[in-house]
Amino acid sequence: MGTDDIIGHDLKAFEVAVDGSCFRLRFSRPDGSLATLRLPGACLQSLALTLPKMMLEAVRAQNQDESLRLVYPAQTVRVEQAQAQDTTILTLVSPDGFEVSFGLTPAQVRAVSRAHEAGEAARAAPEQAAEVLYN
Repeated sequence: MGTDDIIGHDLKAFEVAVDGSCFRLRFSRPDGSLATLRLPGACLQSLALTLPKMMLEAVRAQNQDESLRLVYPAQTVRVEQAQAQDTTILTLVSPDGFEVSFGLTPAQVRAVSRAHEAGEAARAAPEQAAEVLYN
């Protein structure tokens, strides 16, 4: 069975069903007409994990540079202790509202701390810093 491409031009809005059972992405088509893509709520996790990888691949392809990364400035940083006492929750929020939380083990928290300390040394040697595109 063949597939049909649904060509979108501009994402207009999204909706999530009250019970979370499905969601809709509303977008305009190149001809100006509107279209909606409806998917089951179970697809959201897959979509959330796939979109950043797609964005990274697109940025690298557009710039023909495999070393590039997508970097978002953090406006808000929250550190919380999870109910599971061996997990620290690190939440980062960008100025445009992109929010992501990670559960870190004590070893990972120590690694972040060491990396921060090493960053002080890296600032002293900027030629070793990676090139980054801010999105």
